Parts: sequence; C-alpha cells; structure tokens
Amino acid sequence: MKEELKIIILEDVQYDVELIEYELRREGINFTSKQVEIEENFIEGLNLFKPDVILADHSLPKFDGVSALEIAKKIAPEVPFIFVSGKIGDEFAVDMLKKGATDYVFKNNLTKLVPAVKRALTERDELTELKKSKSELQIALQEKEMLLKEIHHRVKNNLIMISNLLELQSHYIKDKTDFNFFRESQNRANSMALIHERFYQSADLKSIDFGEYICTLATDLVSTYVTASGQINLITDVENIFLDIDTAIPLGLILNELLTNSLKYAFPVTYGCRSADGTSASQSCIISESVSKIPTITVVFHKIGDKFELIVKDNGIGFPKDLDYKKTGTLGLELINRITKQIDGIIEMDASEGSEFKITFKELEI
Repeated sequence: MKEELKIIILEDVQYDVELIEYELRREGINFTSKQVEIEENFIEGLNLFKPDVILADHSLPKFDGVSALEIAKKIAPEVPFIFVSGKIGDEFAVDMLKKGATDYVFKNNLTKLVPAVKRALTERDELTELKKSKSELQIALQEKEMLLKEIHHRVKNNLIMISNLLELQSHYIKDKTDFNFFRESQNRANSMALIHERFYQSADLKSIDFGEYICTLATDLVSTYVTASGQINLITDVENIFLDIDTAIPLGLILNELLTNSLKYAFPVTYGCRSADGTSASQSCIISESVSKIPTITVVFHKIGDKFELIVKDNGIGFPKDLDYKKTGTLGLELINRITKQIDGIIEMDASEGSEFKITFKELEI
C-alpha cells in the first residue's frame, strides 16, 4: 500500500464524511481526501486529483453513485470503487458489482470499511501486475514472431543461394546425366525455399496453405522442364488445407519428386506447357478437363476424415510392369519412399493407365 492514499469521497452529509475519515485514521490509513457532491467536481477530481480509491454514497441530492460508477469506469477504470451507503439492498449491491463496483459497505457498520479498502487495493495491484506481465509477454511474443519470420526469410535466401550456385555450376557440365542431377537438386532446394517463403508471409507463422503451394510449385516445375512447343495439360484439384512446417517441407519434397518423375519420364516427347486457350501454364495453375490426346498431369490434394491424400498422376507411358517402385535404386523414388515413412504415410502406385502415386498420411503431432 502507498504511504499516503488519495481518496475521493462522494458524499453530501458532512457528518458521514467525518465518520468515514475517522474510521480510516483509526485503522492507521494515511490518506488525503477530497469530498465531492456534484458530477462536475467528481469528474474534475478523477482527472486532477487522481484518486487511489473512490468511496461513494448511493444517492445525493444532485448526483448519484450509479452515475458516478459509470463515469469512473470510463475515466479511471483501474481505481477501486466502493459504495458506502445506508440505503443499499442486496439486489442493488449485486447489480453494482456486475457493473464494475469493487465492494460495498453499510454506514452503520464502518468497521468493514478499511478491510474493504485494503482488499480492493490488493486486487488492484495484482491486476496491474497481471496486465504488466501480459503486456511484457505480448512484446516478447511479437519479438519471437519477428525473429521467426527473419529465420524463415534467411533460410529461404540461403536455399535460393544454393539453387543459384547449382545453376551456375551446371553451365560448366557437359554430361547430360550430371546436368540433370544438378537441375533436380536445384529444384529440391527451390521447393523448400518456397515453403519457407510461404511461412514468413503467413499471418500466424504456424501453417501455410498447402493447396496454394501445390499450385505454385507444379506450375514452376512444368515451366522448368517443358519446352515452349506443344502442350501439357496441368490439372490441380486441391483444397485450401493448412499444414505446419514439419509436415509441409517433407510433403513438398515428395510432391517435387513425383512431378519431376512425370515430367521427365511419362512423355517420351518433350512438350511445351500450354493450356487449351494458348496461355502459358507458368503464368497460372490451369484447371481444365483432361483431353486424351494431350499429355496430362493431375495433382489432387484433399482431406478425407482425419487423413490427407495427395495424388500425382499422368497419362503417360507408365512404369514397366516388372518394376518395383520401392526398390528401383533411383534417387527420386528412394527419396519419395523414405520421406513418406518420415511423415508416417502410406504410398500406393497404380500403373494401369499411365502412372498414379497416392500418398495417405496424417499431420504430424509435435
């Protein structure tokens, strides 16, 4: 408690004011008081006197405690407001407590006044400390979010730098196999960079719209692998599902490998990426009906019950019948199998028409 309290006493009977002050001094309260009777003086006291406690009668000739409470809650909501009255009923007291009063004391039992004041000041101090802690926590949270955004931004930049270095190095490679290896590594770095970019742009920093990510990544890969002549019909049937980083990054790598396999091997002839109306697929994610004569890659992403389902399929030449996709020895399929296990997923392949890979999984619980 402060060494000297400032107390506003809203009371028109001087004798009652003296009794209140006597009781406060008798109990050892050191204070300075300001008596007010009308609204104008009450408002002035709140603004200039800046009380620690307000003691208010229920009814005065030109003002009343209910109106005073409403004004106090607007001007000085943190100041305890205690009714001191001889005409207050239980129903009224409960109603005032609901409206923000701290306590009430009957004039014929002023021995309860000081305990009520001390309790009110203790509660005020605890609430002030709680608000201060909450404010400090909010500041710390904002700083953490800024740091997390900076981390995602730097990781994204580092991955882009790696991708650019691989691109530069590939210019000096003559062997086609080695060149393809560098380009695939570059695309893997880009797929992860894109996820980190989505995270630092996300409002909550906890999850990203993976459906939107699929659209962007698929379009980027098609424009990377396919020449400007001919057509590939890119179909996306995806939901706007939000995934956290522990699921999004491995799933992004899986998607990158599946799309890369279709683009590299499904269609022996290299086609350009054009939609039915001639616009470039690199400009937007094309959603159209599959045309049997046009090479088509379809990406499907849905939530079914408590599980997610990612499907990448094409109408290309498909896999050899005797090929075991789990034991091919190729880096791309090995990555797909390993990462699917990492997210506790199940992988299935259907080679009856072209090739279709279906990954079923639950979001990881961290």
